[in-house]
Amino acid sequence: MPEPSDLDRLAVRRQFDRRSQSPGQADFLFREVERRMIERLDLVRLAPSRVLDVGCGLGDGVRRLRVRWPQAEVIGLDLAPQRIDAAIRLDRPARQSWAQSLLQRLGRRSRPAPDISARAGSPAVTALPTAPLGRYLVGDTHRLPFEASSVDLLWSNLAFHWFDDVPAAIAEWYRVIRPDGLLMFSSLGVDTLHELRQCGMAMQPLPDLHDIGDALVKAGFAEPVMDAQRLTVTWTDLMTMLAELRGLGGDARRGRARGLATPRRREAALEAAAVRLRGSDPLAPLPVSFEVIFGHAWCGPKKRLPDGYSPIEFRSPPGSARR
Repeated sequence: MPEPSDLDRLAVRRQFDRRSQSPGQADFLFREVERRMIERLDLVRLAPSRVLDVGCGLGDGVRRLRVRWPQAEVIGLDLAPQRIDAAIRLDRPARQSWAQSLLQRLGRRSRPAPDISARAGSPAVTALPTAPLGRYLVGDTHRLPFEASSVDLLWSNLAFHWFDDVPAAIAEWYRVIRPDGLLMFSSLGVDTLHELRQCGMAMQPLPDLHDIGDALVKAGFAEPVMDAQRLTVTWTDLMTMLAELRGLGGDARRGRARGLATPRRREAALEAAAVRLRGSDPLAPLPVSFEVIFGHAWCGPKKRLPDGYSPIEFRSPPGSARR
């Protein structure tokens, strides 16, 4: 099972509030992992009426899921209020693009309509209905603001490793998901940034794939499927690399160092890291690895009760008469 976390939930929220105005630095990883998660949905038969994106960030996943299931209510939830504000602002152009896309689809699939614009007394052209905006909520995955069994698909992209109480978060996921609903998520794993750890850089602990699977089973999810992929990203400049890695989030541990390093000590540490990463070639690219964990699990047709008990049904044998 996951070990007790040293993450400070308030510090996590502050980290991502600070990054709400400059999302591009970490966008490369979020979008690549999101793309791979979307591809996995092609293997799943699901027609959800409500989708919840936990840790939605700036709402890119919400918009993509809404395009995939335009009939569904897609809700984005994030701990950082400023990121939710930014997601709402970014959603407005997406609604306009949706309307333009609908016009194009109607133009391809329907017969040309007669030109009535020149007819006397013709009514004004009615505007297309706008796309349903995704709902966005500020909330905590450890205590979701939803009723039990109210979500068909629970989606979470690279937010799991920021949960300071994994059993509580997974229990909440199980509580809100409907019977036969699907959970799909991704997380950074223990081997992420191992090159920088070897250079002596302090980082938060990350979850282990097997521990996550055990926690899902314990919560009540049926037959979770877990796998991991390793992505290697290279940079030519050390400072650019560090700036973009900071876009993924900073050190939010309770036991993190509170003071700033002196310029001389910082430069010496960076120079040593560059030498270690490049090896004998001073012009070699700087490689950094990410272990990305992918997981999905179904909620069984009969959910476990909150106290861990299972519901029991009494049925009369076939052909027996009721009294």
